[in-house]
Amino acid sequence: MAENASQPRIYPEVGAALLKARKECDMTQQQLADATGVSRITIQRIEQAHINPSFKTLEALAHGMGRTLTISFD
Repeated sequence: MAENASQPRIYPEVGAALLKARKECDMTQQQLADATGVSRITIQRIEQAHINPSFKTLEALAHGMGRTLTISFD
């Protein structure tokens, strides 16, 4: 078995989508953190594809930007 097989797969497209939405809302990471209760460090780590956020975190971030979280199985 490959050495990294036990490590969870990171999805950079989630972080890229968060960064794009946050920029479109003209919000800093700190402003989004203040609006959601999600730490700035967590937001940074999601945007940089260091961690995968939970659905609950994504929902909080979307609401903090006045957006709706939409998930698509294309």
